[in-house]
Order: sequence, then structure tokens, then C-alpha cells
Amino acid sequence: MAQNTRSHRGLKIGLAVATVLIAAVLGFAGNFLFDFALNPRAPYTMKMMQDGKDAEKGEQMDAEESEARAWFKENRESSSLTADDGTELAAWYFAASESTHDYAVCLHGYTNEPIGMARYAKRFHDRGMNVLVPAARAHERSGGDYIGMGWPERLDIVAWIERIVQADPKARILIFGESMGAATAMNVAGESLPANVKCIIEDCGYTSVWDEFSLQLKDVFGLPSFPLLDVANLVCNVRAGYDFHKASSVEQLKHATVPMLFIHGDQDTFVPYGMLDQNYDACASKVKQKLTIHGATHAKSAQVDPELYWSTVGNFLDRNF
Repeated sequence: MAQNTRSHRGLKIGLAVATVLIAAVLGFAGNFLFDFALNPRAPYTMKMMQDGKDAEKGEQMDAEESEARAWFKENRESSSLTADDGTELAAWYFAASESTHDYAVCLHGYTNEPIGMARYAKRFHDRGMNVLVPAARAHERSGGDYIGMGWPERLDIVAWIERIVQADPKARILIFGESMGAATAMNVAGESLPANVKCIIEDCGYTSVWDEFSLQLKDVFGLPSFPLLDVANLVCNVRAGYDFHKASSVEQLKHATVPMLFIHGDQDTFVPYGMLDQNYDACASKVKQKLTIHGATHAKSAQVDPELYWSTVGNFLDRNF
């Protein structure tokens, strides 16, 4: 009997030690994944991996991008805003050539910078609009420790909208976003917005942070979402204050009311093309439209077929802005 008692006690201790070790390994892995994806100051990040792949591809800027970036650097004016949580946010502003109440707010993608939106900013400016290009938190000159994937950023954009309306009560505002900026734009659509916001255009945005990270976990590391993404989500709740599941464009779009245009390239695998229909179908706006650019990979639609892209955007704005 005593031997059985000692055996059971040893088994319990062994199980306890194993449980602690498993928890420690999962905790380490969850923190690593969080830092890899959302902490720009981590020793190894998704951005570093992406930059390495881009360098291998040796992709060159097209003429429009090169011209737009030069224009961006030459004409930008600095603007700043303090978010409700105290984070200092920065943006670049481009005043229209002639007095107007029309504004475009252009939102950049994951690990990108405002200048990455130069092509779009210049197009809208050439249309006669004032243009604001904010830097998302933890990007470029904006403060913040972690990337929010468009969730805390939705409230930042609402604050920028309020800043515009305070300065110009007659403002008519377009929200335009690409990739993470597109997710941000869709999340903004679900908030209570002033009538000044006339329409929203999103280009290749994901359905939710959970969906996108689940995909990337499989593609980058060859791992299923359970249990590592669940642990990373817990880490994100503690360290960054938001939840991968709650950060859902699909859920936000169920509350959208302004006219919306959804754009996606059918060769996009980073944010899968199938997410276009999921976002479009979820959108509750009475006026909505979608555009597929055939042959375009992620965030390349405007380069692959600029004539179709900009004629569709222009027609959408003519009808709804």
C-alpha cells in the first residue's frame, strides 16, 4: 500500500512538472509570435522577413510610384494628434491647390509608412482634394509600442476625422485604406461617424486579425492555429489590450452605413482573394460595390490595371462623394 501511495505521488509530481514545462514552452512561444508580428522593436520580426524576401525579388518601383514619392517628400506638411490613450500620432498633410471642402484620408499597410501611400495620395490630390496620410501607431513617427492591426487604429482615425471636421465643419471626407489600412477603414465603417464621412474604399483588407494570423502561422511556420495562436492572443490581450477575434472587419461591417467600395486582386495569397466576398457580403451599407483586379497579387491592383482601378474609383466617387 505504501509503495502504491509513493507511486501515485510520484505520478502527480511528474504530471505537475510536465504541465509547468508545457505552460512555460507555450508562454515563450506565444510571446515570440506576438513580438514577431506586432512588436517592431523585437530582434526578429515579420517586417525583417518580408524585407528579405523583397530584396531577393529585386522589385523596382514603376514610374508612377517614383514620381509620387518625390511629390510626397516635396509637398508634405507635418500634423499631429494625441489619441485618447495618450499616444502621440503623426500624419502628413497635403493642402489642395484650390480652396475645397473635399478630403481624402489615406491609410497605409502593415509595417509600411505613409509614403507607401504616395501613389494614392497624389491621385486624390490631383482630383482637387486635401489629403491626410496618418502614420499608424508604432509606425514611422507615431508613438505606440505595438502594432494594432487596424483595431485600436480605428479610433485613431475617428479622432483624425473629428480634427478635420473641427477645422472645416463643411468637410466631405473619403476614407481610403490598403491592406492593414483597408482593415482599419472597414473597422472605422462600424463606428458612429459624422455625416461628413461620405464614403469608404478598401483595397485588399482582411476579415479579422485572427483569420489573417491563422493563415500566416500556417504559411510562415507550417503550424496550426491551436494552441499557439490562442496563447499569442492571450499575450496580446495583456500586452496590447486587444483581442484577435474581436478585431474583426466582418463584424464591424455589419454596422456600416456609408457607401463602400471593396477592391482585391485575384492572385492575392497574403490576404486571400476569398476574403473580398466575406467582407462585401457582411457590409450592411445600402450602397456597396466590389472590384476584382485579375492577375494582381497583394496590394498590387493599382499597378496591374491602373486604368480599370482608377476609372472604377473615379466613377464610385462621382456617384457617392
